[in-house]
Amino acid sequence: MVRFWALAVIALTTLGVAAQVIAEQAPAGEGEPASEEPAVGRAYHVDEYTQAAILRYPGLKAAAADIDAAQARLTEAKLSPFMQFQGRAAFFVAPGARGTTTFSPDSQVPWSNRWGPGGEVSIEGGIPLYTFGKYRAGKKAATAGISASEHEKDRTMARVVFDVRRAYFGTQLSLDLQAMISEGKDKLRNAVDKLDARLKADDPRVKQTDYWRLVSALSEIESRESEALRLEASARGALEILSGLKPAIVPECPLDAVQSEIIELGQHVARALSNRPELFQLEAARSATDANLTVKRAGYLPDILLALRATFARTPGITDIQNPFVIDRGNFAGAYAGLLAQWKLDFGGTHARVKAAKAEIQSLKAKTEEAEQGIEIEVTALYEQLQDAKRRLASWTRSEKETRKWFVSAGQGYEVGTTSAMELVDSIEAYFSARSKRLMATAEYNLAIAGLEKATNMPLVAQKGWRPVDCDE
Repeated sequence: MVRFWALAVIALTTLGVAAQVIAEQAPAGEGEPASEEPAVGRAYHVDEYTQAAILRYPGLKAAAADIDAAQARLTEAKLSPFMQFQGRAAFFVAPGARGTTTFSPDSQVPWSNRWGPGGEVSIEGGIPLYTFGKYRAGKKAATAGISASEHEKDRTMARVVFDVRRAYFGTQLSLDLQAMISEGKDKLRNAVDKLDARLKADDPRVKQTDYWRLVSALSEIESRESEALRLEASARGALEILSGLKPAIVPECPLDAVQSEIIELGQHVARALSNRPELFQLEAARSATDANLTVKRAGYLPDILLALRATFARTPGITDIQNPFVIDRGNFAGAYAGLLAQWKLDFGGTHARVKAAKAEIQSLKAKTEEAEQGIEIEVTALYEQLQDAKRRLASWTRSEKETRKWFVSAGQGYEVGTTSAMELVDSIEAYFSARSKRLMATAEYNLAIAGLEKATNMPLVAQKGWRPVDCDE
């Protein structure tokens, strides 16, 4: 009986997670392909699917919009402090008033006089001359926001590239498994038909148990074929949703291990610690928190401003008193400029805010150390996964070659009656088990390389190096 239990494992590792990622991040129907509709039936390589996904992935569009928003906040931080002016325009009605600076026939509030219109226009504000670091800190925090948004885009890019590769290799794996299963199924079906005919002819050299054994093996293969079909549908669906290229067709090339740059674990870890966007984001957060601490500390000190004010009011129904020492409520004009020092005298609150800002800095330091440890663990696990897949790939490649010889010999022997049904089933089991495990090791090897590229944010394979070598499309 042919056993393909590892097929279920690869379903989870290579396609199940990808399908979940796609369902969460790229709902069907969201976004449009960035290029023209592909010709029906054309096959695309993994790098072509990757480029198509990058052009249309909603998460990358959102990241680009976040960068634009962060850049706008930097512009605001640069200009807004110099635009702290307030303007006011008022229109009103007031009772008329007559008189001079020494005498008026009207009461203080002449309600009975005729009411008439009036208006007032004023503008006032200040230009900061020295803020004890607040202005520079504001620009620093806004710049850190741009950096964080840019690195978030890099992180999203790495994720979508990995998801495309996972779906692509899952598709290749499922197709190769189907081809393998089809080959074994045809051999077994022929054997079952011949054995059934011999049983009906009462051939004393065959046994009923041999027939049952062959039928059981055939049923097992057919059930595994159904699983391979399901895996293919899931992988193709993931490619179509991510890239927008429909139908998702991969070249008819055998799944093969990609050729990558070979470096040691320590170099992988060093690359990851130097290039991971998550660490850059934490660094940007640290910069913003440092700026926040500067602002909080500057709260103890005033802002030095060049204060400006200009006011003009006119009410025709009220006599205009032309005396600068007399307050005329309806008719006046004035302007002044001077230095102004202003600050909040909430020193207790300022002390608490400074303390909180210092604690936030310490928290970010600890989170950065935690992230570095997590990255080192992640890279180490992926590196060991790659080494494991490499060793298994070599072992199962050798086993596949040898067991195929057994499979061919047993098949020929069964045709002429020199090989028993049990030996035929055993040879099929050995060969197809070795072949399926070699395919899975190949897929895991490629995914481990893709995972290391994502974990280190550095390429190990040239863009077109992901394509199979010596394959006629």
